[in-house]
Amino acid sequence: MRNNILGGLVIFMVVLTCLLMLDDISNTQEQPSIEDTAQIEQAENQTDLAIVENEE
Repeated sequence: MRNNILGGLVIFMVVLTCLLMLDDISNTQEQPSIEDTAQIEQAENQTDLAIVENEE
């Protein structure tokens, strides 16, 4: 009896995983990707100073 419950649970999880993968594959909407850009500027007399600006 216990082996049947564990086997059923394993089969259920495998089927659920396959259905979720099929849903992700069939979803063709492209979501906009957010890219973080960093700009490094060098100050006049400071060679070890970097300024990082993030734009969202």
